[in-house]
Amino acid sequence: MNEEKKSINEDIKNLVIARLDVMPSNYKLSIGNEGTFTKRELIEHVMAEDNIGNQIVKMQFNFIKALTTGKFIQTLNQNE
Repeated sequence: MNEEKKSINEDIKNLVIARLDVMPSNYKLSIGNEGTFTKRELIEHVMAEDNIGNQIVKMQFNFIKALTTGKFIQTLNQNE
């Protein structure tokens, strides 16, 4: 059971890193009062699984969930 949970977390982490890796080289992201991070810094934080990395994973995972459930499109349509 514990091994399965670790595998899922590793898969999610790898998915987030892959999503970040395809961003343009000049991509930057501001995270609240934590600061602004380059693409490379974001990937490093995700790999380190630190607080910032965990926030990035949550943001990406929530975005993917919104895409797959249709909530993202619903939100876009409400703003028209």
